Amino acid sequence: MSKAKIIELDATNTCEICDNALSKYSCPKCHVKYCSLTCYQSEKHLQCSEEFYKKCIIEELALENNEEAKKKMLEILKRNHLNDEEDSELDSDDEDDVADITNRLAGVDLDNADQVWEKLTEDEQQEFIAFLKSEDVTKLIPSWDPWWLHRSKNVEEVNSSQEYKSKCPQIVKIKNFRDISKRDPANCVKYNLVNVLAAYAFATRYFNGEYYDFYKEVVSCVVALSLCLKVNQNFEDFKTALKSVQVLCTESDWIVADLENFQLLREDLDKIMKGPNNNEQNFYILCALSDLHKLLNLALTKKEQKSTFSKNFSNDHFPEVKLESKNKIKTCLRKVEYLLSFAKDFYTL
Repeated sequence: MSKAKIIELDATNTCEICDNALSKYSCPKCHVKYCSLTCYQSEKHLQCSEEFYKKCIIEELALENNEEAKKKMLEILKRNHLNDEEDSELDSDDEDDVADITNRLAGVDLDNADQVWEKLTEDEQQEFIAFLKSEDVTKLIPSWDPWWLHRSKNVEEVNSSQEYKSKCPQIVKIKNFRDISKRDPANCVKYNLVNVLAAYAFATRYFNGEYYDFYKEVVSCVVALSLCLKVNQNFEDFKTALKSVQVLCTESDWIVADLENFQLLREDLDKIMKGPNNNEQNFYILCALSDLHKLLNLALTKKEQKSTFSKNFSNDHFPEVKLESKNKIKTCLRKVEYLLSFAKDFYTL
């Protein structure tokens, strides 16, 4: 029986935040070594993480209707000035503030972070930053409910069926498998599919459903976690295909994941591969691969332009896309298209 390897802490492997644990990660911006998400988000490291959360807050405001977004923005901007009073009524000064910010946000596209940020005074911008330093802003960002969570009986009303399908990614045009290959698919193809789907499910969860706002980073994440896409590796069983993704998450210097994340990944993968019902077992698979296909196309064709807000508050939480070339993305696209044809014509549980 092999013995567990004991690693002694020293200056080269100790978390530089808590100074009390083995460092597993390195911040891509300041390169400080840290051991956990708690340390990454600690007071000592807020200078690197606050810009990422700032963008999340602005995007969350954009999800609300205009009136609700204005109220939420006002609440954030005034939080540092409000006393702990149970009475929720605004006094006359507060009412003036409401009218002022309402007038300034009138006609502003709340989906545009630049426009919102430019309408804030310098004091308000500083208060916003102070809020990020003093509050757990992650509590303001609701957890994403993936579209693949729906599971129904074999027979259900047509309207109900169309309702959940309307939330799913649109399936791309898929070639017949026999049009791309005269040979039957090898046994490993099904498990290669598992590997790609696991990487996709983890990445979309990791970005809390906002993955089209970070399509380059998501593509980088999926390709980094799927050895099937990255180096064309074949897998011979389900367990190995899934475990490979989990191991790469653990070894990554910018992904923070734990057993809870991996348990959720296993559940997500199970739901995707079972489909919405027994009669459409491959439907969620086709949706997921189509979604990934679209993300790869965006990374291949869309030229990114940094906005004023992005330049001032760049997001260094995730590394730049590490795809070697456009040819690499094209290779991944061909692999996804092959898996789409396989899933359409051959996939069974």
